Amino acid sequence: MKVVLDTNVVVSGIFFGGAPGRILGAWRQGRLTLAMSPEIIDEYLCVAEILAERYPSVDIEPLLSLLVQGGEVVRAPGLPQPVMR
Repeated sequence: MKVVLDTNVVVSGIFFGGAPGRILGAWRQGRLTLAMSPEIIDEYLCVAEILAERYPSVDIEPLLSLLVQGGEVVRAPGLPQPVMR
């Protein structure tokens, strides 16, 4: 099964566990494939930079690198028109 993970799910899974942590565990066990666009990857990295400032003892970058390397990068089709300003 392919899934797209919201940034909050990734961060919550890394920091707090719970259901988001179980989702990441399923990925580690090969039970699902992470699909992500370059835009989602950029958002993951942006949030990682913000968290690095708040929590300098936690290095989220290695796990994000594993997610990107172990996931499937896809190109999301553009929207025909903006959905919001």
